[in-house]
Amino acid sequence: MVARKQHQNEDATAAAAKLTLTRDDQPITILLVDDDPDCRMLIRDAIDECHVSNSVFEASNGAEALDFLTGRGKFVDAPRPGLIYLDLEMPGMDGQTALKHIKADPQLRDIPVVMMTGVSDEAEMKKAAANGANSYTIKPANVEQFLRTVLASTNYWLTIHQYPEHHLPAEKCRR
Repeated sequence: MVARKQHQNEDATAAAAKLTLTRDDQPITILLVDDDPDCRMLIRDAIDECHVSNSVFEASNGAEALDFLTGRGKFVDAPRPGLIYLDLEMPGMDGQTALKHIKADPQLRDIPVVMMTGVSDEAEMKKAAANGANSYTIKPANVEQFLRTVLASTNYWLTIHQYPEHHLPAEKCRR
């Protein structure tokens, strides 16, 4: 009985442990781009629910995101993100415009960009796809569903999706 309880405690501790996901031995940084600070907080909370301890940075519009990505102004020492959550409707530079700039830059275009927006419009979805969005998700009105959406997306882009330059070695794959 004591051994089983100790094993259960070890399992609980392991499940609660934070994981820092890396690429080329460097922690993967996440950039949240949204003008709504409450929305950014919900996304951070959802990422935390993934038990991922990677650094999360924020920008409040597309222009600020591009400054972060290119190391301009106050972002001179900003790390290169491995995942970007990008809102569609923001003051100043909107998400579609920022997306075009990101995907047009050879140094940035390989970063996965998840459009996370409240806009459920087929024309906007097609435009985002044409501009190079890696996925398009709707911000559910229900907070619990919103958290699940971010959780699933973060898990996919940081742990499941395989990149040509970053993937599981062949010996770890079933053939």
